[in-house]
Amino acid sequence: MRVFISTKTNGEAGFNVIELAVVVMIAGIVTAMSVVMFGKGKARYQLTNKVQSISWQIERARSLAVKYNQTLTLGFTSQNSVFGLTCAGCTEPRSELAPLQIPADITLSSYPIITIRGNGTISSASGTIMISDAQGRQIPITLAHSGRTIVGDLSEGSSTH
Repeated sequence: MRVFISTKTNGEAGFNVIELAVVVMIAGIVTAMSVVMFGKGKARYQLTNKVQSISWQIERARSLAVKYNQTLTLGFTSQNSVFGLTCAGCTEPRSELAPLQIPADITLSSYPIITIRGNGTISSASGTIMISDAQGRQIPITLAHSGRTIVGDLSEGSSTH
């Protein structure tokens, strides 16, 4: 049986500098790409949560309208920064539903007044509200007359970044 013995001299052991530089460069590129992807994923997640909060506000108001068998209106302040009950004489529902502060980094396609009747049906001038962020990502909220709010899928806008 033959035994192979390495006959390396002093200059041939380990990796050379070019090989190490290539490995470090590839690791740096992979790391940079993952940081960018993580940032985009985080922004998508944050926009989705903000849209869910607006949808929850509508659903909660609908629940209160049915609970108290009362017509309620949801609307925005004059600066469109706060979304809450705007009806006169709805003190009990108002005590159960705090106004929602609309984050400054999102925009809505419209700022409708939403009327919710005591039977749970919804009427609004705008059947769909498109919520978007500064990067052009958009998520629609569809207001069905039956009283349901449907949050759509996130779509990426055309961005020049």
